[in-house]
Amino acid sequence: MSVLFKQNYDVIAGKEAEYGEFVSNVYLPEMEAIGFKVVGAYYVEIGFGPRVVGVHRAESLEDIARMMATKRFKNLTTAFKSFLCNYRNVILEPTGRVKKVEYTIQKGVWKLNLYYDLRPGLKEKYSDFIINEHIPVLEAIDYVEITGGWNVVIGGVSEIISELTFKDPVDIGRLLNNEEYRRVNLKLRDFVQNYACRIMRCTERFDEPKWFRL
Repeated sequence: MSVLFKQNYDVIAGKEAEYGEFVSNVYLPEMEAIGFKVVGAYYVEIGFGPRVVGVHRAESLEDIARMMATKRFKNLTTAFKSFLCNYRNVILEPTGRVKKVEYTIQKGVWKLNLYYDLRPGLKEKYSDFIINEHIPVLEAIDYVEITGGWNVVIGGVSEIISELTFKDPVDIGRLLNNEEYRRVNLKLRDFVQNYACRIMRCTERFDEPKWFRL
């Protein structure tokens, strides 16, 4: 499964138009030319900031390291940051507990992401719980897709990210009120700490030049 390079940031007030033009005409084409595949852009509706999330895909950690070490990437990132504040980035690799599929662009979707650290000494029990209880409950619910389980390699605010995808934001509320999900999510807290979540929406259509704007 793909490795992800995610960027989190806010756009400097008053630079929104310049930011949009730069992203459409310079940043995205350059990232593709360097070797990153653009696979998503989201706006955080509920949860901790920064408020904009951009997602790029690579085939391996080695590929990401090689691309980030290039002068072209460094110069592009410096130019990109001139429009931003509160910039953060994170590199994610799959946990291996979710079926391996290529991480691709998803249009018009909403995300519920869970962020947490494992409690010391509970790794094996946690893995058993996720595989035999948590994932089966989610797989039985037809309006939610388990998009990925990620280990945070570098950056971020947590060790693990669980990513769920929805076509309609109403379905996020349905999930949060689902008794079986509430039961397993409460049990999850026995194994983890520093738990947080975010609800994010896809920013715009991906086939339009302005898709990365707020």
